Amino acid sequence: MAKQETFDTIDAMERLIAWVDGIDVPMCVIALRPGDRLEFVHANAALSRVAGIPLTELVGEASLGKFPRRMVDRFESNIRQCLAGHEPTSYEECTMLDGKETWWQTTLSKPSGFGGKVVLSVTASITGAKEREFAAAEALADMAERFDELRLFTTMAAHDARSPLATVSSLIELVLEDVEDDADGKSELLRMAFDTVDEALTQITATLERAHALERETPPHSAVDLGRLCVDIAAMVDPEKALAIETPKAHVECDEVLVQMAVRNLMTNAARFCDHHITVALSDDAPRGFVHMDVADDGPGLPEGTTLQDLTQKGEERSGAHGFGLRGIAKLVTSRGGAFEVLKTDGAENMSGARFRIALPGRILPRPLPAAAPPAPDASIAVVGL
Repeated sequence: MAKQETFDTIDAMERLIAWVDGIDVPMCVIALRPGDRLEFVHANAALSRVAGIPLTELVGEASLGKFPRRMVDRFESNIRQCLAGHEPTSYEECTMLDGKETWWQTTLSKPSGFGGKVVLSVTASITGAKEREFAAAEALADMAERFDELRLFTTMAAHDARSPLATVSSLIELVLEDVEDDADGKSELLRMAFDTVDEALTQITATLERAHALERETPPHSAVDLGRLCVDIAAMVDPEKALAIETPKAHVECDEVLVQMAVRNLMTNAARFCDHHITVALSDDAPRGFVHMDVADDGPGLPEGTTLQDLTQKGEERSGAHGFGLRGIAKLVTSRGGAFEVLKTDGAENMSGARFRIALPGRILPRPLPAAAPPAPDASIAVVGL
């Protein structure tokens, strides 16, 4: 019976590999070996083409060494999470291909017929969707900024008009007290003027109330795995694991797109200017309903007295395209009701470089229950010949 199960497993693997080879989407098959080892069983031509690695080098335990170290660490962690759970694991990642940021959505699942010891990885390009998502966020920030300016102008204009009109109304009322009805109709004209001014004041009050009601609402929030997000960004900015990058292991409830854009921007800048160390710290301001994300490095730091406005102005003066910079992040954070600050260096943490804080409406979520440990590998159901 055990021998028949082994042959059935081999047949299932052959069918799976044939199916993977017939689809032009980056895919690979990974097996859990005795001794808790992970091994590439197969990769298709699409994955070889995207990774720029020959197919012959994408099979076997050593194939993981063909990829950057942080990417391997993250990939192995996600595979083990998939092996330990009952549902597929899906995550986004950003890699540099030909000097350009390329976004991918990877889904890991356990195909039936292998005793839960085999994982199928399917990766789809989402670069276009991510670019549209980020562009939409930037456009919304611009619109929100213009809307705020218009609302402020409307409010100030209404305030400026209400005061003199109220004075005119009071003066007409005083005059009417001393004017008797006469045949030439002057008193009636004054009453009409008083009523007109009174109606104008009513409309101005309604305009001010409407302007107050139009204050931006907090955008919808979602649960964000900040730890995984920071690990993914670290794999992009430091693929070979040359830097020490400390990140929090926590989930937050806030604007996911904004967190992704802002933290990625700050970690990218920190990787450019640090000596060896980057930290991402998380704290909350529960009474005000905010979460704080601080990004610091051990680089040379900023000149004394440097403000965020100084940095954004320098960025605007640079020629050429440099992506979504500090000015864009600051505008985006403000448009979501948050704040973006440059903090003083905290010498106690030996982080002598720049320190930035993003304050966003949201909260830190309670820690989830620890995931169940993956089942111990069973050599009796290992796929023969893989």
